[in-house]
Amino acid sequence: MRTIKHIPASALGPGVLGECFREGAAAVVVEGDPAVGTLWRQLMAEPQSMPWASTLYDLSANLLPHDDLTKALGDLYYFKPGRHSYIARKIEISMDDAGLAVRPERFRILGEDVAMNAPLIDDCWAFASSIMAALGPTCDGREFPDSYRVAVQRLKYHESHAGHEALFRMVRNSLGPWARLGYMLDRSREEMRGPLARRGVSDAFALLSLIPFFRWCLTRLHAVQTEAGGVDVPDGCHVIVKAHIDTRYFSALCGNRYNLKTEIWTNSRWLPLPIDCENVAIVPGSGALTSYGIQPTLHRVLQEEAVSEGQVDPLLRNVTLLLGAK
Repeated sequence: MRTIKHIPASALGPGVLGECFREGAAAVVVEGDPAVGTLWRQLMAEPQSMPWASTLYDLSANLLPHDDLTKALGDLYYFKPGRHSYIARKIEISMDDAGLAVRPERFRILGEDVAMNAPLIDDCWAFASSIMAALGPTCDGREFPDSYRVAVQRLKYHESHAGHEALFRMVRNSLGPWARLGYMLDRSREEMRGPLARRGVSDAFALLSLIPFFRWCLTRLHAVQTEAGGVDVPDGCHVIVKAHIDTRYFSALCGNRYNLKTEIWTNSRWLPLPIDCENVAIVPGSGALTSYGIQPTLHRVLQEEAVSEGQVDPLLRNVTLLLGAK
């Protein structure tokens, strides 16, 4: 039975996480590591400089685009209904003969070019590398990767479902006619559930959805699936990040959850993953399967409709700090 396992930071060492995952853990929460809270506070020390508080002009200047979203860096503005919905700042750290290198090296923030300070880069690398070592080579002859890249990503989700929908409309409104058609097809693909969600099948049904009659049939089918429990979403919640497996070795998550829930799929049901600013929750990705034989974990993000007023700075609400390695 796959579970969420909690371990103290003092127990974390080479191979420890790998052993937890091979013994059945779907996720591991490492508790009591002061480095987690320190990284959170340092990386979020100036929330007004984050991309969600910036202008579109600075956002565009800070983007290093790539057709594969997982390889894009800088300030990311990604709103695809049913798949992802966030604004983020992402850097990538790698080790070469000259030492640590970071991309992008600088960001345009409030009209100035700003570089991330070297000690903080070192701390991010050291933290992610300790998790890589804790995943550890398996005892079946697999070796530790010769090289890997560390991703440091700060993501913010809107505080309401209506806010996400407004952002979707803004993205669509900025597109030309053919691009809008493609955006509609993408949205239809993400709405497919069960067998219809398979690659190729979802593409075909998305094309059929452009025909009004077939669109009506698919809408009715989605409603029937939901009523029958085919789409397991609690009342009052919306899926804002579709169930997926990360391509990296691991994703280590901490942050401030206002009305969000990250859930993992285990034992034929969804379990909420505890996420806060002082502990780190770790889920394995497909890279861990390839290198270590560790089963990756399916996860998704839900948003509750009802929100309660809190004392947290609005610029820090629903912000996730993600560290990973590829």
